[in-house]
Amino acid sequence: MDDKTKVYFKYGILFVFISITMFAAFNNLGSVLKFLDRIIQLSMPVFIGGLIALVLNAPLRGFRKLLGFLASKLRKKSGKRIPSSFLDTSSLVLTLVCTALIIYRVFDVVVPQVINSVSGISDAFMTYYPELLNTLRSYGIDTANIEQLINALNVSTLISQTTENMTTLVDTAYSAASSVVNTAINIFTGTIIAIYILAGKKRLKCQCKKLAYAYLNEKKADKIVNIAHLCADTFFYFISGQCLDAFILGMMFFFVMSIFDMPYTVIISLFIGFMALIPYIGPVVGMLAGFLLIVMINPMKALGFIVIFVVLRQIDIHLIYPKIVGNSMGLPAIWTLLAALLGNAFLGLPGMLIFIPLTSVLYTLLKENANFRLRQKGLGF
Repeated sequence: MDDKTKVYFKYGILFVFISITMFAAFNNLGSVLKFLDRIIQLSMPVFIGGLIALVLNAPLRGFRKLLGFLASKLRKKSGKRIPSSFLDTSSLVLTLVCTALIIYRVFDVVVPQVINSVSGISDAFMTYYPELLNTLRSYGIDTANIEQLINALNVSTLISQTTENMTTLVDTAYSAASSVVNTAINIFTGTIIAIYILAGKKRLKCQCKKLAYAYLNEKKADKIVNIAHLCADTFFYFISGQCLDAFILGMMFFFVMSIFDMPYTVIISLFIGFMALIPYIGPVVGMLAGFLLIVMINPMKALGFIVIFVVLRQIDIHLIYPKIVGNSMGLPAIWTLLAALLGNAFLGLPGMLIFIPLTSVLYTLLKENANFRLRQKGLGF
């Protein structure tokens, strides 16, 4: 059997094996889906750990650069050399301590204010509700359906419905509690995995590189290493840039809204900053939510809030965002929007944070490959 026949024989065996596997999978689709669901559940802590490591890698790299700079200054002055392993460990400890302090401050200061704001929103709505109905009636709009909906939310009605459906409520509460416990366990386990990943990322990087060059030819290994570097840089600049830009934008709204005595300053600023993690569409969603909250209190201030949003958003788009993120993404707005929608459909907000830089990597690779093929054909666009 010559070499060409051997190749055809191998591909034939592979095709037959894949065909048999797919046929068996379709005939036992229910069992296959249960198995895949079980695999996903078991791998969820690893996925969460990888996501946490991806987010924390940005401040970790920043602390490492800072400590490396200080160590070089110390070496020039005193001649003492600080071991690289000590700098790596110190960077990880600083990252974890700062993250823990931020989480503590959020739960200690921010969450109570958000709860108070939500309570105030409920009170404001009940105060504004009769005026809203009168305004709608003045324009000839039938408000019967709206009144029926609000009355259905009456406390006594809710209590009676809760009593009648106590069995269902207990089952739902049990399922919710189990889900919360599982989520907490996954987050805790994922955090431990993330710490191990960050602590040994140099060794993991070296091991993956060795495997690539050991089992692939040098050209393919070089390509995989270059793609890995592109992914690492893209995710780093996107996450660090978006987080910093979201923080700055949220603080800008907090200070300006405080100056103009806008209602719900804390919760709106937090929501806009949080939504700014999603490029383009996130801040607009935050603006709409803020407008709906303020218009219940003071319609004129709601219009003023729109003006504030437009001004601050233009400052962010033209001055702050280019300096922080720059052209590191290189992704057109339409592709960013599609990536955000797909990420939200699969994994919610974490999916958006993953799909946008991932789409940027795929877009860059596709663009480079297309330009290479055009140059080979002697075409230019």
